[in-house]
Amino acid sequence: CASDPIQTPPLGRMKGQANGVKFQKKPDEGRMKGLAFALDPDGYWIEIVRREPLGWKEYYNLSQTMLRVKDGPASAEFYQKHLGMTLLRRLDFSDFSLFFLTSVTPEELKVALDQRPEEEKADHAGGLDPAKPNTMTKLLWHPCLELTWNHGTEKDPDFKVHDGNAQPQGFGHIGFLLDNLDESCAKMEADGVAFKKKPSEGNMRGIAFAYDPDGYWVELIDRTATFAGVCSNY
Repeated sequence: CASDPIQTPPLGRMKGQANGVKFQKKPDEGRMKGLAFALDPDGYWIEIVRREPLGWKEYYNLSQTMLRVKDGPASAEFYQKHLGMTLLRRLDFSDFSLFFLTSVTPEELKVALDQRPEEEKADHAGGLDPAKPNTMTKLLWHPCLELTWNHGTEKDPDFKVHDGNAQPQGFGHIGFLLDNLDESCAKMEADGVAFKKKPSEGNMRGIAFAYDPDGYWVELIDRTATFAGVCSNY
């Protein structure tokens, strides 16, 4: 249900092939050039995408995690409304759509917006329009949450994605740090969000698990939480 893309310098200099990494798709294969899919030791797909040359010294940086969802607009709204994410880009193809969201402050977003090519700035005169072509996912260092929505699944009462926690278990969850866990969870619950674990439940205080619209677990962690006495080497 998930893949974790990373961004790299030009793909022609990829190190993975020389080091024995197996690939689902190499850069020059398939219809979509300029990206590849490597397989990690558990068989998870790792998308590798060429990024803009912004002078970063790191060869790789984690770019996004992809989740398949039943209803793209509904899931995108959930992560924006309840977890404060910003929608950077929506790509609509003939039978599926992609939504790219990130956690970014207004100040960080402005810095990235100012780095865009001049023609892109002109096309987004009102700020940022996620429906228009833009380079934000390659300009920001921040990882994105990529939601993949196959059109029509939202109308199928029998369609359900595998949340990774049902058997056979695989993918577990994504997580967010919060400034005030109790207050945030109370607001989310009042807005109808369902919880796997509330902050006051279980042995581990300072964390909670909410369900997103597809039943994926979303871990919520208080920034001041301590796990001393619960974790042996905390």
